[in-house]
Amino acid sequence: MNSKSTNEKIINALHDLEPIHEETDEEKEERLKIEKEVLEKATSDPPLAFPRKVAGYICIAIWVFSIFALIFGMGEIGIILPFMLIALAAYFGLNIPVYLQKGKLSDIIISILATAVCLIMAIGLLTVGGK
Repeated sequence: MNSKSTNEKIINALHDLEPIHEETDEEKEERLKIEKEVLEKATSDPPLAFPRKVAGYICIAIWVFSIFALIFGMGEIGIILPFMLIALAAYFGLNIPVYLQKGKLSDIIISILATAVCLIMAIGLLTVGGK
C-alpha cells in the first residue's frame, strides 16, 4: 500500500544503491529536486479526504436503503430517486479537488458533467415529480 513510511523506505533504498556513473552537479540537483517533489506528493493528503469518505458511505447507505425500500414497496421511485441522485452528485463533486490537484483535466470535466446531470435530474424530479 502507498503510505508515507513505505515511500520513505523506497527512497532510502534508492539512496543506498551505487550510481552507474558519476553524477554531475546538474544531474544531482535535478535528482534531488525530483525526489523532493515525489516525496511531497506521496506524503500529502488528498484534499477533502474525510468528507469524500463520508460522502461515499452516505451514498452507499442511501442507495442500499433505496433499493430495499423499492423492493419491499415501502417507497415511491419519484421520491427516492432524487435523493439517490443528490448523494451521487455529492460524491462526484467532492472528487473534483482531487482531480485538480493531480491535473487530470478529462476527469475534472467528467466529474463536473456527472455532478451537473445528477443535480439537474434530481431537481427536475423533485419539482416536476410524477405529474
